[in-house]
Amino acid sequence: MQKTTTPRTTKPPLIQYVLLAIICLMAVLYHVRLAQDVLHGEKVDVPYFAPQTASASLERVTPAAAAAGLQSGDILVAINGRPYTGTAILAEESAKAQPGTSLAVTVRSPKPGAPEEHALQLPVTSSKARATAVGTDILIGFALPVFCILLGLWVVAARPRDPLAWLLLGLMLSFPQIFEVSTIAGWGPGLRELGMAYHNVLAGAWPILMYFFGLYFPEPFPVSPRWSLRSQGWKIWLWIGAIPLAFFSLAETVVRIGEISNYERVEPIYRMAIPFRGYLQVMAYILVSTFFAAIGMKSGLAISADAKRRLRLLYLGTSLAMTPALVITLIELLRGNAAHKIFPDWLGVVVLAMLALFPLTLAYVIVVQRALDVRMVLRQGLQYALAKTGLRVLQMAASTMMITALVYLIGRNSHQKLTAIAIGIIGFFAIRRIRWVGEKLRLWLDRRFFREAYNVEQVLTELGDQVRSMIEPRPLLETVVTRIAETLHVRNIAVLLSGSEIYQPAYALGFAGTPAIEFPSSTATIKHLQQSREPARVYLEDAGSWIYSEPQATEEERGKLGELGAELLLPLVVRDKLLGFISLGPKRSEEPYSGSDVRLLKSVAMQTGLALENANLMRAVADAVAQRERLNREVEIAREVQERLFPQKLPEIQGLDYSGHCRPALGVGGDYYDFLALPEGHLGVRAALPHRRRFRQGHCRGPDDGQLASFATRRSGASTPESGRRDRQY
Repeated sequence: MQKTTTPRTTKPPLIQYVLLAIICLMAVLYHVRLAQDVLHGEKVDVPYFAPQTASASLERVTPAAAAAGLQSGDILVAINGRPYTGTAILAEESAKAQPGTSLAVTVRSPKPGAPEEHALQLPVTSSKARATAVGTDILIGFALPVFCILLGLWVVAARPRDPLAWLLLGLMLSFPQIFEVSTIAGWGPGLRELGMAYHNVLAGAWPILMYFFGLYFPEPFPVSPRWSLRSQGWKIWLWIGAIPLAFFSLAETVVRIGEISNYERVEPIYRMAIPFRGYLQVMAYILVSTFFAAIGMKSGLAISADAKRRLRLLYLGTSLAMTPALVITLIELLRGNAAHKIFPDWLGVVVLAMLALFPLTLAYVIVVQRALDVRMVLRQGLQYALAKTGLRVLQMAASTMMITALVYLIGRNSHQKLTAIAIGIIGFFAIRRIRWVGEKLRLWLDRRFFREAYNVEQVLTELGDQVRSMIEPRPLLETVVTRIAETLHVRNIAVLLSGSEIYQPAYALGFAGTPAIEFPSSTATIKHLQQSREPARVYLEDAGSWIYSEPQATEEERGKLGELGAELLLPLVVRDKLLGFISLGPKRSEEPYSGSDVRLLKSVAMQTGLALENANLMRAVADAVAQRERLNREVEIAREVQERLFPQKLPEIQGLDYSGHCRPALGVGGDYYDFLALPEGHLGVRAALPHRRRFRQGHCRGPDDGQLASFATRRSGASTPESGRRDRQY
């Protein structure tokens, strides 16, 4: 007994969507609060100084702060009389400062002979922010994060079960965090700790995410005997570096959160991590550099032309975005000074603007070049929501409102009962109409947001319906090829049909003439299409493709496919018979054929195959009818000839009435008879019955008594060689 299985329905990714909603909420809260600092701007200008991490020792002192008496290495004791216990004190007091006042800073110099503690007054002036600085703050703190978050959330919303989509989301969330944020400590208790955790965790994860993104985007690193051992060695070596980097990034996050309120509690943790900071910083650069190395190697090892194009675009765009910042950072490390002390301000603005190319390049590769096919997935998800969940919610809401109104009105007077009945009737038809409204809404969504996909699907679907009624092969092929070329913008298309075990071009478009190419039924292409009965992608540059792995494949056959410019082969299959195939060349946009394109083209090829089979059957029936008509005409002529061979005038025999008749089983027979007038008033009957053993009976009437006289001829034995008949005389 054959076991039957029930198709399993895929459950909606509720857990993934809940997690996505939480991440989205965290990102929105963080960047909304940060945008307030960016968009409102600083109203005052306070000479900037900052202590070391988890310490009160000043590390960064601007020239304006140095002019007021602060020096690098001074120990920060108090600000405006408040003892310095963490970065929150500095942020809160700086936020309270007003133009025309001063910020009282108490420090202690570690130098021998210097005063133990002394107070300094830092003048507070009105902010005179330059346009370049404001533009940079808006770019880094608002525009860039918003774009990155929207891109990452959109991809995950479209592909919630794809780990690569989540990896992209992590990369997009972490990229804006590589820029230092100095205002988090002043956000207030609770929110500042959450903001600092969000910022530092993502900033520390960015090099690791870049490394994994380089290995697995847009597809995993290709495995080949030449590169497998080396790539595995890279993975082991980089795992050794990535794990410590992740561990110490979490430790630094703890330190950054702790120093907000009490730096002394987290200072031991920071002191333990100091010896490893150089190693971890180098490892972060190596991980980021591995991203570029992996993308560059994959662009050279990629199989298909579209994959190479995507990887090269990604490599070029990310290199232009990251290289200037990398060069400036390395110069900072070598010279030991901050970038603003080495380079002019305009150069920093240019470098930051170049960094914005990184998410823009990813967006272009994903959305335009379709590295992740998110457009069709998102479209199907929205259609599912409209067709299922949305319609159910609307129907339930309408039903609830109608029932509530009916219950309320029925309990009133008779006039309102009539109103209730009217409302019930109208509501019933309205609920039935909701599905129709949902379908119209889906079509509007297709036209408004997915016009290209809608046009392709609509045209190819209509084409599949149109070819069913076409019975002439030439107009059928011309219609199919022309519509596919116009819809998908394909450069050249050829249809090859079977004829005496050889597949030859029956119609072609985009060529100088009809290609003089033949595919015998024994070639690898025909065998592969007969066995798979599925569309076959042609990768002539891939040594592992089916066009190389098939036993019958030859260089001559690959040359024929190259002459056709074939990128996709659509088999025209009816039952187990391959009528032919359609060869599709590259699109004019050089985009690959997506999964949705292949599914629609497969449906068109199926309908075309059925139409061709119907055309062949109709032609065979027409030929059979014509042949039958010719045979019937020939039989009619033979019957007329045979009737003329029978006696047209009977000899007159005195005293004898007689007659003869032949009725063949079909229109024409092989029997023959004749009456002969013999001497002395005798009658002779001659009959020819070839290849038969039977009696032929006749009769004559006497002149006197009216008795019946009978005669019979019996053919026995073989007929004479001369005439094939025997004559009998009675």
